[in-house]
Amino acid sequence: MEKTFAFQTTQFDFELINHIRTLRKSKGFTKEDLSLAMGVTKTFVGNVESFTQRHKYSTRHIALLAKAFGYKNISDLMKFPTPQFDKIKVTVKQTMNESGTKSLSSEVVKIEHLK
Repeated sequence: MEKTFAFQTTQFDFELINHIRTLRKSKGFTKEDLSLAMGVTKTFVGNVESFTQRHKYSTRHIALLAKAFGYKNISDLMKFPTPQFDKIKVTVKQTMNESGTKSLSSEVVKIEHLK
């Protein structure tokens, strides 16, 4: 079963979450590993990376992320392109289990600039 939904966010938050996900995977951290290294609840990173949750990284979390990844400077963590837009609408297609209660996979299918 598939379902499609859209949500609004800032492009900065969206790009930061994707950047951290890429770093996390390249370092071999699970979502729980990174949460624990940051000193937050073990489900925090999973909630941030989920398209159905509204959790985001705050300025406090940026410092915790830098430490967890072993960066001495926050600027080393933030090495990704400056977002082109402020607010965006993200459309996501999810493949659900047969009962429709659990997402098996998620794919961003469209990103639109909001004025």
